[in-house]
Amino acid sequence: MGRIADLREIESYLPKISNYMTLGLPGSNIEQAKDYLQNALNALSTDDTGTALEMVKRALIAALPDRDFLLSNALRLRHDGEKLLKARNFEEAISKFTESLEKYRQALTVLEVEEGDREELIQKLRNTIETTENLRKIANFRRIYQKIKNAQTEQELWEAIRELETVEVPMEDDRFDALIVAHRKIIMLQLQAVADMMIEAAEMYRKEDWFSAKKSLESAKKVLENLLEMAKKHDLVEEVAMINELIKACDSNLYGITELLYTGEVPKGWRLQIPDKNSFVLQEEVVEEETFDLSVNFETRLEQIKERYRIIRTIGEGAFSYVYEAKNPQGHKVALKVLKYLDKESTSSFMREFAAAQKLDHENIVKVHRADPRLGFLEMELASSNLEEVKKPVSPSVAGRVIFEIGRALHHAHSQKIYHRDIKPSNILIFGSLERVKLGDWGLARLASKATRKSSLVRHKTILYSSPEQIKDPEHIDHRSDIFQLGIVFYEILTGKHPFTAEYEGTIINNILNKTPEPPSYLNPEARVFDEIVMKMLEKDPEKRYQTVRELQNDIKEVLIRMGVHIKDSVSSRERTKILAENAYLRIKAIVDGFAQEVSSELAKLAADLDALYHETGHPELRDLHAQVSLMASENARPTEDTFRKVETVLKKWM
Repeated sequence: MGRIADLREIESYLPKISNYMTLGLPGSNIEQAKDYLQNALNALSTDDTGTALEMVKRALIAALPDRDFLLSNALRLRHDGEKLLKARNFEEAISKFTESLEKYRQALTVLEVEEGDREELIQKLRNTIETTENLRKIANFRRIYQKIKNAQTEQELWEAIRELETVEVPMEDDRFDALIVAHRKIIMLQLQAVADMMIEAAEMYRKEDWFSAKKSLESAKKVLENLLEMAKKHDLVEEVAMINELIKACDSNLYGITELLYTGEVPKGWRLQIPDKNSFVLQEEVVEEETFDLSVNFETRLEQIKERYRIIRTIGEGAFSYVYEAKNPQGHKVALKVLKYLDKESTSSFMREFAAAQKLDHENIVKVHRADPRLGFLEMELASSNLEEVKKPVSPSVAGRVIFEIGRALHHAHSQKIYHRDIKPSNILIFGSLERVKLGDWGLARLASKATRKSSLVRHKTILYSSPEQIKDPEHIDHRSDIFQLGIVFYEILTGKHPFTAEYEGTIINNILNKTPEPPSYLNPEARVFDEIVMKMLEKDPEKRYQTVRELQNDIKEVLIRMGVHIKDSVSSRERTKILAENAYLRIKAIVDGFAQEVSSELAKLAADLDALYHETGHPELRDLHAQVSLMASENARPTEDTFRKVETVLKKWM
């Protein structure tokens, strides 16, 4: 009896065979395809579905056009689409890209059914298809954006917004900026309507129809209050100022009319305020036309990158780059950070930052293997996740360790006059366990302010973790700005809440500049041990903060060790061993990194920890290391790097 699965597969092939036979394209052998189909029918008449399926597959191969013919047509159509896109003929560009995709997919079908090892060619063609799909998305986005620019009514704008909110776009900040433009136009159109209402109210006032004038002004004020919420939501600072001025004018007018109605006289010095309708005309910005075209440049660069690397998945999107998990030419898994926008200035900055990353050779700093300034990408070591993805709050001891390790990275960088400028959870990468963290994106935040395009999305993503001096004078900051940013992260992972967050960007900026947050223990009583440290990190005045990361490191180390000492006698032997090992590790890092206040005292405490750990575990290496460190402490001699490595290797067995 025939198999139903075979019949279903046969059914899926038949429309394709029929389509190719009808087209009669070069390379398609129609007569041979007919013969195979007849053989398939014969096999089905005897219920031999296996043979029928094989014959149908052969019929498909015979009916398929020549692969190179399809690719040639697909490429020509894609080039036509790119020219039309450049010429702002978006509808026709979409049509050409759609036709190109159809040809590319037909060629992919040919490749997939042909015999032989074609995996590399298939992957290349899939990459090309993905690029072409993204070019079509860009053309579609530009079509909608053109509708926004040409819109004359609110209805047209809201229709474009609804379409823009659902359509796929290659770059989210393109969508974000287009939505901003659309909402600005809506606000301006409504402000013109409000101006008409206020002008009409003034005319009613002159005709002594004070009741109607007052009602019209009250309606205008209600519209303005709704507009104010929209403007704040989209961080439209200029529009917020305009709306507030009109609300004040409405309030003044209502006050005067009310006084007139109840007293028979207008207040002394009061005058009816009438807005100038011509003040509410949106000035079209020129920048979008050029900057949106950079999306096309990104797609063509990414296509070339895919010729060297096999991109597995998208890890994340930053303000000015995408990060991908990929395999390099040697087959090793790496992270690829690809810049969205590339010009001469950002390329030179890119290379300067790569040079800085090469200088920063430290175990808590993400390693950058290579950079390509022409294609605008960095190849880096691959993390398992980042701190943004971690459920918060975390335990104070773990939070302290995370900040301690990131502080080690900053201490190393600051000693070379390199400042990070963009410390936030997404830039703190995790390698396995949460306590194995590294700081990434070294100095690349500068590119966000120097790149060709600085969108609203860039500002919004950056502002949450800015220091006061970054907001007031971003070109003149020092290492203490990094300490403030790290303080925000520390607060967030201790409490699960951002200390300055708010619904609107303007409020966030005001909070960073003026608001003193409640101590972490207000939200999480267990975080009390770090209250003083966090609040000192978050001082508005850099002079009142920690002046160096060394000071910060030492305080965190002491708190972590006190926490360990406090609980180690009340826990199991296994947990006690872990605490002793972690405390010894903290002391080693204090000595290695040079922030221990008294090296001989720190060595003596390290020796005591090693001795306690030996009595807890009985491990013979610990006895020998305790003797070595004790001798060095008594002679005030700094241990060798080899001794440090031995101690750290042994400690990691219990950490």
